[in-house]
Amino acid sequence: MHVEQGMDEFDEWRRLREDQHEVVTRAQLLARGFTDGGIAAQVDAGRWQRLHEGVYALFSGPPSPDALRIAALLACRGVALLSHETAGELHGFVAPDAARPIHVTVPYGTSAFRSDGLRVHRSRAFVHIAAPGAVPPRTSRAHTVLDLAVGAPDAAEAMRRTHQLALDAGVPAAALERASELRRPPRYRRAIAHTVAMLRDGVLSALERRYAFDVEVAHGLPVGRRQSPVLVDGVRRYEDIAYDCPAGRVIVRLDGHRYHRDRESALLDRRRGLAAVLARAISLAYGWDEVTQAPCRTARELEAVLRLCGWEGTLVPCAGCRA
Repeated sequence: MHVEQGMDEFDEWRRLREDQHEVVTRAQLLARGFTDGGIAAQVDAGRWQRLHEGVYALFSGPPSPDALRIAALLACRGVALLSHETAGELHGFVAPDAARPIHVTVPYGTSAFRSDGLRVHRSRAFVHIAAPGAVPPRTSRAHTVLDLAVGAPDAAEAMRRTHQLALDAGVPAAALERASELRRPPRYRRAIAHTVAMLRDGVLSALERRYAFDVEVAHGLPVGRRQSPVLVDGVRRYEDIAYDCPAGRVIVRLDGHRYHRDRESALLDRRRGLAAVLARAISLAYGWDEVTQAPCRTARELEAVLRLCGWEGTLVPCAGCRA
């Protein structure tokens, strides 16, 4: 019976080490019968290495990324989640970077501590932000996107990050909205909310995002309705953007292809253009170059057309306007 119990304990210890990538805490070592002197002797001999205060790697070589992440969690000495860029790496929508510190989030009120290579954040909404069942524990995709957006240097970058990361992470607008309600962003709240609204309204491509941010928002132009339904030869199609003005409708079609497309797509565009004329709508088409290389000129052109249809707003010059 004694031997059997010993084997059970050995198996439990082996599984713990495997689960934690051969990284353990001082408390776990003491529970296994090691002493502080014995731990120090292993470290001094170079067989083990200290990764953080009270956290040891039971090997001498370079720790793997997985081992370093586990070490970061164990260093918190309580509940903790990998977060920010570290969580983004694990979710697969942030590129790994060995030079980047490991980010962890702990409950608000947790005692402060510092350790090399570790960045600690605190959250009042800690119980709401975890990805269910994730191993190692990390923030959910939606909350990770919000964390990275809040860390942007300015509101424009926060909007860009929110949009691009939400698409990369496969986070729907509704999930971002719920996450924002559970934990209101401490910075760029309006910018993030505006971006979530754009995602909800169908701004889904990089070109659509650049048009929304660099042409519409940056110049104080109205935000058009996305994915507006139209009938083309009796078939329901969707226009990228539509502006319903007092004296008429303006349709903007965004073409993300830099080169000629297939004949079928070209024919569909011509038919859509004719359908717009028959509906007494003004149809404009812009591509990647007009939106990204000349957004100010595109904004002035759009303003002129909107005024023909009764828009009475004012164009706001952006920081990049050269006219």
